[in-house]
Amino acid sequence: MQRDLLELGLTRQEQQALQNKRAGIFIFQASWILTFVCLIVVNWQMRFSPNWMPDPNDRLGVVIATIATAILGASALLVRHAVKVVNNQNLSEFLRLWLISILLGGIFVVLIGYEWVIVPTGTQYAQVFRVMTGFHIVHAVSIGIYLGLVYVNGRKRVYNVNDYLWAVEAGAKLWYFVLVAWLLFYVVIYWI
Repeated sequence: MQRDLLELGLTRQEQQALQNKRAGIFIFQASWILTFVCLIVVNWQMRFSPNWMPDPNDRLGVVIATIATAILGASALLVRHAVKVVNNQNLSEFLRLWLISILLGGIFVVLIGYEWVIVPTGTQYAQVFRVMTGFHIVHAVSIGIYLGLVYVNGRKRVYNVNDYLWAVEAGAKLWYFVLVAWLLFYVVIYWI
């Protein structure tokens, strides 16, 4: 890592600022993953309630969620590739991949939002489902907006090289967080 920073030509002060930013993202992600884990624990605890799901037909199927999960996974893979491309100074290819990632993220939000709307009401399953997916949708949309800002600023060429690399790295790490959190929810909500 230190060698990468030296290769970028960063001063010692810039290196320290970048390391602080990376530590900040790590702390943010660690604290928020605990919130997601707490929601999973609530889900498991509520399953033993008599009003959890009176009718098994009230449980949502896995088809839409599986498609949404695959789309989110593809989006994260494109973000990963976009990070590699921007590190090679190919801004036009980066912008193309980044935009496709944002669009796929939007499709994911629409699909899970649709499930949020159609889940049968009146059970604890529906309430916990709505809290978990709603919480995740808010995060996906918020981080998607950040990705959109990186895209817009990239098109305007607002960043210098160091700022741009950090903005892209931060966006990628946040988007990976969306993927990991969703994979946890996907397994708990749809498969267990």
